[in-house]
Amino acid sequence: MADEEDQESTGDSAEAASRGSIVPWIIVGVLSVGVGSAAPLLLPKPAGEEMEEVSSAPSYELPKEEDTVFVPFGTPGEDQSVVVNLNDGRMTRYLRIAVTLQVPRSKELEITELLENKKVLLRNWLLSLISDKDLEEIRGAAGQNRMRREIRDHFNDVLFPDGLDQIYDVLFEEFNVQ
Repeated sequence: MADEEDQESTGDSAEAASRGSIVPWIIVGVLSVGVGSAAPLLLPKPAGEEMEEVSSAPSYELPKEEDTVFVPFGTPGEDQSVVVNLNDGRMTRYLRIAVTLQVPRSKELEITELLENKKVLLRNWLLSLISDKDLEEIRGAAGQNRMRREIRDHFNDVLFPDGLDQIYDVLFEEFNVQ
C-alpha cells in the first residue's frame, strides 16, 4: 500500500514538473511578442520618411467663407419653417425648425433650382426624420449637430448623386421645442 502511494505521489510530481516547465516558455513567448511588436515604435525614423497622417475629414477642403452663400430651404416669402410632432407617447411635443444651407457661391443658382425641384421629396424626408426623434435625441448641441449632419448628408445624396457634396453645412435659423 505504501508502494502504491509512492507511485501516485511520484506520478503527481512528474506531472507537476512537466507543467512547471511549460510556464517559463509561455512567459518567454509572451515577452517576445511584446518586444517584437514594440520595436518598430522605439526605432528612429529614417531621414526623409515621414508618416502621413490619416484624418477622418472629407477629402475636399471647404472654401473660404467669402466663397459661400446661405440658401434658405423653402420658398422665399413663405414661412420657411418645418413643424413636426416629436416621437412622444402622447404627441404633445413638437419641434419647429427653419433650415438654411451653406453652399458654394458659384453653384448658388444651380442648387436653388435643384432645391425647388426636389423640395417635396426633401421636405417629406425631413418631416419623417424629425418625427422619429424623441426629446432626448434632439436635446443639446450634440443632438442638434447630429441632426444637422443627417440632414446635410441626405440632402447631398439626393441633390448630388455623383458624390460631390455641394452643401457644406446645415444651419438652424430657428429651433423651438414646445
